[in-house]
Amino acid sequence: MNYNERKFNMDIASVCGLREAVIADYIRELQMMMDETKYRYGYLWVRCTQKMMTVHMPFLTEDMVRHSVRKLVEKGIIKVATLSEDKFDHTYWYTFTAYGDELLDDSRCMG
Repeated sequence: MNYNERKFNMDIASVCGLREAVIADYIRELQMMMDETKYRYGYLWVRCTQKMMTVHMPFLTEDMVRHSVRKLVEKGIIKVATLSEDKFDHTYWYTFTAYGDELLDDSRCMG
């Protein structure tokens, strides 16, 4: 995919919005390509700052990302945790719930 292109999941967009669908796809993309993933509590987690999301999606502000992540959690699509062993590192780790995986795996994507 071209750097200037972003895709989104139509089922997630229907459940909680377009921004949330774009962020969910970005988290899934990170899970597939990042070296820094952890398998914990039965889930594959990926580490990402909200600032990093705005760098890769400059059309979003940090407030938009924060609000959208909160909405994805409230709708039961993703889980968020701080999994770092360093007590000063509060960077969030993200993973998909079974419901989130189902929406991503069974649905149609627009790109």
